[in-house]
Amino acid sequence: MRSLYVAEQGARLQKSGQRIEVWLEDARMESVRADELAQCVVIGNVGLTTQAVRALLAAGTDVVFLTSGGTFIGRLSCGLSKNVFLRRSQYRRLDDPGQALALARTVVEGKIENQRRLLLRYQRRQPRKRVATACARLRHIVRRAGEAGDGDTLRGIEGAAAREYFAAFGALITAAGIAFEKRLRRPPPDPVNVLLSFGYSLLGNLVQAAVETAGLDPYFGALHEPRYGRPSLVLDLMEEFRPVVVDSAVLRAINTRAVTARDFEPATREEDDIERLWERQEFERAENRGEEATPPERPIRFKRPGVRRWLAVWERRLEQRVHYPPRNLRLSLREVVRAQVLRLAAMLRDEGDYLPYLMPW
Repeated sequence: MRSLYVAEQGARLQKSGQRIEVWLEDARMESVRADELAQCVVIGNVGLTTQAVRALLAAGTDVVFLTSGGTFIGRLSCGLSKNVFLRRSQYRRLDDPGQALALARTVVEGKIENQRRLLLRYQRRQPRKRVATACARLRHIVRRAGEAGDGDTLRGIEGAAAREYFAAFGALITAAGIAFEKRLRRPPPDPVNVLLSFGYSLLGNLVQAAVETAGLDPYFGALHEPRYGRPSLVLDLMEEFRPVVVDSAVLRAINTRAVTARDFEPATREEDDIERLWERQEFERAENRGEEATPPERPIRFKRPGVRRWLAVWERRLEQRVHYPPRNLRLSLREVVRAQVLRLAAMLRDEGDYLPYLMPW
């Protein structure tokens, strides 16, 4: 099962027999069977015929909509799983403060350890004092996470780890012309932040599809408290994979020059009105949640050729095979994400413990 990404502005998806075809003007760009797709990701100004949407949903294929900058808009899916008993177990277990805190600690420990391991990988290749300092501090912080006595303390520890990690992240970039100072999200002001935000949107789509397929409720988690419209469980399960999948793919895209500074240009007032409206709404929602946000005026735009090359790097990273200890098998990272969701489902059914996936040293 593969994902289909459609980023050509003005393209349209239509059904032909059992296949979904991508057309740009009078040229057919791609043709694939609907039942071979796990997910169809539509980026920016791309159209779908009613027949194509019906064929995708009938095949169990989610359709995900992103802005041209990678911001998540929404998704079409086949509906909630019929496994009400699993969701009842999820609500019972995660509504218990002690059990929710235990899972949240596990999630944060896994994320911080993977951040540290990613830094160590690059540190071995080219030692840097700032990276060495961050690795030492993260080793101390991950121990504190395992001892956190409540959710607020744990989230504070996670924030401290993120500051240490991203303060050293820029030292891992070796390509000329691209620099990274700190993580900024709304809107991302530089190429690295654009790629990180784009990658986290793609990762969230992948995790949410796996969560819904497993029969879990994506909106009821442990680390991220339930809020209206927030897929808390998806955000929880994303954490351990942010360094493993997204951050590593961003570094590869930049350091191999698959994506360069020339792939970005200043945003203009002529940007798509619908996307600008969506980003303003995202900003307002963030403010209403009490989150730090900046006005939704995009300083830069990710050009289409760069988007295509970034998506190619992203897909190669997802298809990279790694050793997965719980099953003693080599799986693609895409399969590892799904396996971890199923592992959480088993834990919620009292069929074992949940442990995060840790990337190799």
